[in-house]
Amino acid sequence: METRELILTVLVLYSSTVSLILAQNETTYLRELPTGQKLLCNRCPPGYRLQKHCTATHQTICKPCDAGLYTEVWNYIYECLPCRWCRPDQVEVQKCTNSTNRVCGCKEGFYLDSDICRPHSVCPSGYRVKEKGTPDRDTVCEHCQKGFHADGQLGNALCVPYSECKSEEKLLLHGTIYMDNVCVTCNRITCDDWVKFIIQPFTAVFKNHSTCKLFHFIGRLTTSKCGCVFRSVVDQDFCFQQLEEWFSKATEQQVSNLPRLLQKASIRDLAKNIKQRIMKIRNEVRLCRNTLPARK
Repeated sequence: METRELILTVLVLYSSTVSLILAQNETTYLRELPTGQKLLCNRCPPGYRLQKHCTATHQTICKPCDAGLYTEVWNYIYECLPCRWCRPDQVEVQKCTNSTNRVCGCKEGFYLDSDICRPHSVCPSGYRVKEKGTPDRDTVCEHCQKGFHADGQLGNALCVPYSECKSEEKLLLHGTIYMDNVCVTCNRITCDDWVKFIIQPFTAVFKNHSTCKLFHFIGRLTTSKCGCVFRSVVDQDFCFQQLEEWFSKATEQQVSNLPRLLQKASIRDLAKNIKQRIMKIRNEVRLCRNTLPARK
């Protein structure tokens, strides 16, 4: 008889414990008193912390989180969690409240990479922006296809097809991925200063050779504050604007001296490129003068 009563008692206790366990959810928790009694206690809601556990006579007592602290789930912890702080390279995306942590994101023009905010890549000359950078992803650049050139500001260029020369025009300079075809008539190229036709094409060639040496060279050539510290898109655009302005005022002799100056500055590839283009332009000018009727 005693054995039977013992078994029944164990079954009742087991059944009671199982019922309490099953009754638990995200808003309650199971607590065992020193007496062995088990209680189903209320958890504290988000924005609150535990002040006193529940007892046989009263439910859980909760207290709101202080400023700068939070809990975002139902809980029974004694201390609220401190909100994170944004680093100098971040901005606040979501404010800290007593129920939400502060959310930080990268500043405009930056993206998160391995918990570091890095500046979005600038698509180089000859490339277009395929996908703009976001706070979570870098810019995706795409090379301009054959027959297309990059048109627009550095970092925001579009790939557009080469211009077609009209029937009365001749192709002065072939287009590349970073410059359009340059088409002129013989009358214009022999009557006008040929420098005016190469301002934008030659600037585009310079953009394709963006290096510290080149920015220092542009600074000396244009007597402007260009240098290797000019790394942002805005600063680079400023340097190339200064270069365009120099071209717009330069004489044929000054432009013809560029290859020698570039060679002296150890920018040899660009020196060779510019020299070849100048030679081609001069040949075209000479051919046009030979084919046009003599002026009276």
